[in-house]
Amino acid sequence: MYLVIVGAGEIGEKLLDLALKNKDDVVIIEKNKEKCEEISKKYDAIVVNADATVKETLVEAGIEHADALVATADDATNLLVISLAKSMGVPSLVALVNNEESRPMFMEKGVNVVGNPSIITAEYLYRAVRRPLVKDFMTLGDRAEIFKIVVPPESKIVGKRVGDAGLPKMVSIIAIERNSEVIIPAEDTCFKAGDLVTLLARKDKIDKTMSIFFKK
Repeated sequence: MYLVIVGAGEIGEKLLDLALKNKDDVVIIEKNKEKCEEISKKYDAIVVNADATVKETLVEAGIEHADALVATADDATNLLVISLAKSMGVPSLVALVNNEESRPMFMEKGVNVVGNPSIITAEYLYRAVRRPLVKDFMTLGDRAEIFKIVVPPESKIVGKRVGDAGLPKMVSIIAIERNSEVIIPAEDTCFKAGDLVTLLARKDKIDKTMSIFFKK
């Protein structure tokens, strides 16, 4: 993949590192000269010290070959870069959106939007405090979540069939991971201690679901 990254801040640099480890062709654009020099010394990537909101800069970065562009700067810069890249035919556009009120403007352009990392991190930290037994989660709108839990050995659900688990309505088991195997559960699939269970649940059903899995 040919990837253009705009912004060599903390997020842009981490993205660069991931892309290079995946053996992608990467060009990173950054206005700050000192930051460009730092990146050039650390990574085997093309670094363009210029303003990404200028068409000539994107041309210099080889935008005509780009499979994707990711904008990690401030919202105003990101929107300008995304608009320019879209007009130049980049097929996949991704942008970091720091302020929620800016989101509709990016969505109108068909951009894959990533929310403010600070807000996302805070949400994960709060979840870790409120539901420490949840291993991972993803919010679906305002009313549902996908989350993972590990079945403890002492749980009463160990040995029970999925169909007999007594899960609330509006809760579904998507998958069970067991010894590196992924199981798409049927009604007669039995739970085992250590199973990593992925569930889809309406938010008001999560606490009830947790009580079923962790009841001793």
